Amino acid sequence: MKKELDSSWLWGILVGLVFVFLLAYWCNKAEAQSVVRQGNVFVQDTSSHKIAKDNPTLTKYFYVASDGTKYPIYMSANGKCFIIRTSKNGKQYKQYLPEVTKQLQNENRQK
Repeated sequence: MKKELDSSWLWGILVGLVFVFLLAYWCNKAEAQSVVRQGNVFVQDTSSHKIAKDNPTLTKYFYVASDGTKYPIYMSANGKCFIIRTSKNGKQYKQYLPEVTKQLQNENRQK
């Protein structure tokens, strides 16, 4: 019984250490710096990396929700269509539209 307790204790420590190392790795990911020159001053722009990664484009299409609200349709860099909605607590979120994405992709293939 003592050997079983010792081995389970060691496994618990090992799993805990792996978790701590993975958490530390995830928190310390380095991102490339973006620097913008403004005359003789160089300004570090920390937000441009995230914007470049997910730079949606506004399409010419609109989506009418079941409540009658009309939303402009955006397309992500991956070609997925979505609208921007506001939750009851005031936060904005993306609602993806898979059926609209399919229809627009089919339309573009036919051209």
